[in-house]
Amino acid sequence: MAKAEFKVVGTSPARKGGVERVIGKGIYGIDLMLKDQLHGGILRSQYAHAKIISIDTSEAKKIPGVHAVVTAADAPDVRYGRSYFDRYILARNKVRYMGDPVAAVAADSPAVVKQALKKIKVVYEPLPVVIDPEEAMKPEAPTLHEDMPLPKNLPEGVKVKNVCSFAAVRVGDAEKAMAEADVVVNEVYETKMIHPQYLEPRIAAAQVEPNGRITVWANSQGPFPVRQEISKTLGIPLNNVRVIAAELGGGFGGKGSGITSGAAIEPICALLAMKAKRPVMIVLDKAEETISTTIRSGAKLYIKTGVKKDGTIMARIGKVIYDTGGYSGFGAQAGGRCTNMLGGWYLMPNCHIDGYVVYTNKQVCGPVRGPGGPQAAFAVESHMDSIAAKLDMDPGEFRLKNIPKAGDKIVGVPKLRDVSLGETIKIAAEKIGYKKVGAQFIAPALGKNQGIGIATGSWIESAGPGGGAVVKVNEDGSVTVHIGKIDMGTIPGFGIPLIVAEELGVPVEDVTVVNVDTDASPWDAGTVGSRGILVAGTASRLAAIDARNQLFKMAATQLECSPEDLEIVNKQIRVKGTPAKSVSLETVATNAHNVIGEVIGRGYFDNVAAVAEEKAHGSSQPFTTHACIVEVDTMTGNLKILKYVAVHDIGFPIHPVAVEGQIEGAAAMSIGQALCEQVIVDKDGRTMNPSFVDYLMPTINMMPRIETTLIHGYPGSGPYGAKGAGEIACVPPMAAIANAIYNATGVRIKTLPLSPANVLRALKEAGKA
Repeated sequence: MAKAEFKVVGTSPARKGGVERVIGKGIYGIDLMLKDQLHGGILRSQYAHAKIISIDTSEAKKIPGVHAVVTAADAPDVRYGRSYFDRYILARNKVRYMGDPVAAVAADSPAVVKQALKKIKVVYEPLPVVIDPEEAMKPEAPTLHEDMPLPKNLPEGVKVKNVCSFAAVRVGDAEKAMAEADVVVNEVYETKMIHPQYLEPRIAAAQVEPNGRITVWANSQGPFPVRQEISKTLGIPLNNVRVIAAELGGGFGGKGSGITSGAAIEPICALLAMKAKRPVMIVLDKAEETISTTIRSGAKLYIKTGVKKDGTIMARIGKVIYDTGGYSGFGAQAGGRCTNMLGGWYLMPNCHIDGYVVYTNKQVCGPVRGPGGPQAAFAVESHMDSIAAKLDMDPGEFRLKNIPKAGDKIVGVPKLRDVSLGETIKIAAEKIGYKKVGAQFIAPALGKNQGIGIATGSWIESAGPGGGAVVKVNEDGSVTVHIGKIDMGTIPGFGIPLIVAEELGVPVEDVTVVNVDTDASPWDAGTVGSRGILVAGTASRLAAIDARNQLFKMAATQLECSPEDLEIVNKQIRVKGTPAKSVSLETVATNAHNVIGEVIGRGYFDNVAAVAEEKAHGSSQPFTTHACIVEVDTMTGNLKILKYVAVHDIGFPIHPVAVEGQIEGAAAMSIGQALCEQVIVDKDGRTMNPSFVDYLMPTINMMPRIETTLIHGYPGSGPYGAKGAGEIACVPPMAAIANAIYNATGVRIKTLPLSPANVLRALKEAGKA
């Protein structure tokens, strides 16, 4: 579809509620105050690995103002998890990381809660701690989960321990092709664990209703998974659990994995409310967030690639060691994605990669923005530059030599409908300063210790869980939309109002997307996986079309025409070509009360149809290329990013400014991981930098202006040809910056972060300081 066909989508009106958020009038979960509300708090393990010998809560219960104290003994003996059920809401018999929930208290004030938590006596038997996932895999390592069997798909003869999931990529004969290669490059890369560090803390509030139902308020990205897991872990019928989504002050995937993301804060809060027979609210503090909630995992990545002298890639062999922490969390999914993406998004005729997701005594893996992707891309795209250097080829030319074309397959994608990768590379090269001379790109002249780096990326554009939408047309012609996606600042505030306004011919400001309430909203897996616009956007568009068809059917009788001859323009339903022959949307919507009661359109994203479409015609993957220029101070190791460009194919941009904001935010998150971010854990499993005081994050003076370019002509599977844009910009930045450092200094740094201390150490080791 051409952009000119649309009146609303493709424009960038101000976000609904945006001003209120900026000036501090936004209402978030932490602002909630229930009648007779108690304060809740959680006692967390101070051991990374230990048996629980006993828990004595008697002294805590005696404190005036304490209304409930709960342990695992107060909850059903039921475990939870995503792929593997390996965890209790409150630790039972054993703790596996420092921050594991052990007991909880509800009391009149936060001060009384703290006093009571200190009075709970837990006797532990410390066990050996294992922090390094490679060490955890060894047969002599301590066993972290005695009752969790090793994956059944492990390669025959492999002797490992503490592996909770295994993934494999098998394409062609990688060993044979590697032996025939002219040049082989073999490297090892490592990324560190980071926390998403959203500003708003995790909250949960719960109350028992007069009819015995439980209502829970949660600032979760997935209210429906939270409802299901509360029901399961507390043994409550699903229809007796209601979850209302609170406004989110950031999530970045860190609030996206049901109750796993918050270490079961929601069912713990509900359990306290049931026992106290009073509403309870729990708010985590910053340090508690960092040590207990889900993180972006660290990974060690072994990558070996064989190429011909002309730069054609022949084979890749690799191994991923993915740290999932004390419990499986989102490890199987993120580690599997990381394993797949280590194969890259170039032509790869032969590929053999093993991916091990490993338990350690650290925080648990979550679906943090682009789960598994940034880690893999740091290795893949740094490695591509290493190969290019070995071949004495320009890094851009080497990439262009190996890009797929329409109809080709890449690792994890059996058929590509179209390929924008080459265009993103060429545009990024031009934007960063390359000059095209004939068929070649000539690099710009740079100053001393300055370097230019490029890195590409791809992300998921494929089938997944479905979702629905309901569109109600009110008597005044305004529209109310119900979807299962929560408002994280994107879909409900930007995309959905534009889509519905486009299809119903109403002003954007007349469209209201209501907050998620599991009693009233259509089911949805959550606002995760860059699937907001694909799922909720598609469903909302179809629901709006359904509502429009109902309006046309009723208006056609009044206007004495066929419904097919009608259109809506500026809230007027009129005959095409005869605008004077019309009736107001308000009149038809009001008259509906005496016909069908109310105009209610319904739509849903059909996953089965999406799978069939992709199988028949292939996938249009979103691709991107980022490029930057850096300056390295060889005396201090300090790094300054002088210029940064991001070129993206996200199909048709429903709201271009919102898309650019998503790209800038995602890129900034991974630039932070590149430059300074990491969760530091000592040998005993203790997090050494849990607060904003000591967890280093990039400040505004470290962050470059991100120049975003959107390319067109590669329609995706979403409404009007849109593609997801929330995560893909996380993929290239770390490698782009590392490649620029290499270009500036000749030193390849293979372990993150690229902090001044690490850069200076690498320069000294190479004799370049």
